[in-house]
Parts: sequence; C-alpha cells; structure tokens
Amino acid sequence: RAASDYGDSVIAGMGAVTRITSMGTLVVFGFLKGFQPIAGFSYGAKKFDRLREAIKTSIIWSTSFCLVVGLVMAAFSTQIISQFTEGDVQMILAGQKSLFANGLTFIFFGFYTVYSSLFLALGKGAAGFFLGACRQGICFVPVILLLPMVWGMNGILYAQPIADIISVVITLFMAIHLHKEISIAENHTISEKKQ
Repeated sequence: RAASDYGDSVIAGMGAVTRITSMGTLVVFGFLKGFQPIAGFSYGAKKFDRLREAIKTSIIWSTSFCLVVGLVMAAFSTQIISQFTEGDVQMILAGQKSLFANGLTFIFFGFYTVYSSLFLALGKGAAGFFLGACRQGICFVPVILLLPMVWGMNGILYAQPIADIISVVITLFMAIHLHKEISIAENHTISEKKQ
C-alpha cells in the first residue's frame, strides 16, 4: 500500500523483491525445522555442550547460505529483477535498489532466525514470538509508516533492510542474555551433580 503512491512499476518491483527473498527465507526456515528439536531435546536433557554445538553449527550453516544468496542478490540485482519485466525501466530501477539492499541485509537473516527458533525450542514462547515478529511486524511497520515521510520512495525501497538491521541488533542483545541464562542453568546442573 505504501508503494501505491509511486505507481504500478514500484509496486511490481517490490513484489518481485518479496518473491525473490522469500525463496531464500523458506530454505532457512526448512533448515531450522531440523535445528529446533535438537536444541529443545538438548536443553531438556541438560546437555548444554550439545546445545551450544547445535547453535554454533546452525548459525554457521544458515549464515553461510544467507551470505551466498545475499551476495548473489546484491551483485546480480539488476539482472535478477530484469527477469520479471519486459523493459519497464522504473520497475527495474526500483526493484534493483531494493534487491541490492535486501541482499546485503539478508546475510544476517540466518543469525536472526536461529535465535528466533531457539527461544521457541527452549520454551521461551514470549521471547520467541517477539523476536519472530520483529522483522516483519514490530520493527517493519513503524519503519514503513515513518520512513517514506522523510525519504520518499527510498523509504519504501529500504524499509525492509532497515527493519532487518534493527531486528539483528535486538537479536544480539537477546542472544547475549539467553547465553547467560544457559550458563547459569549449566552451573546449577553441575552443582546438583556434585551434591
């Protein structure tokens, strides 16, 4: 709806960007469906070393995938967007700018999504829901409503990448806090075993 003020070409460009990025996000979601039970079982069994290894492995693999896909989206943004139109220059320009920025921030999507899934796997539903809603809701909605007022069409094109960056910063703080909680639980388990 925000893009409608700038014409059909911008709407089409944003639609193409959404479809392209969703192909990458769906692969990451599929990968993390395998991560969640491993994390949940490890935490429930108090196997904290295995939990840390699962988190580390998931971050490495999902971020590696997102790095490759994100760089391809950024490096070939014009060529990719051009496949969605028969020479609509405004659509290509809008889509290319947005896909380039989305490609650069997609690199962080794996990190963000691992922790969003991890909170849910560990039974921390409120934190998992909050983090899961950050990228497409809690952070995105204010950005898409306010940014076009000060930055015009660029505010629409760059709204999702900016929401992604805010979401990653929030994730970082929540991840640090979560790892402190895991360390406390691990120390408590070690103390119980010694008694």
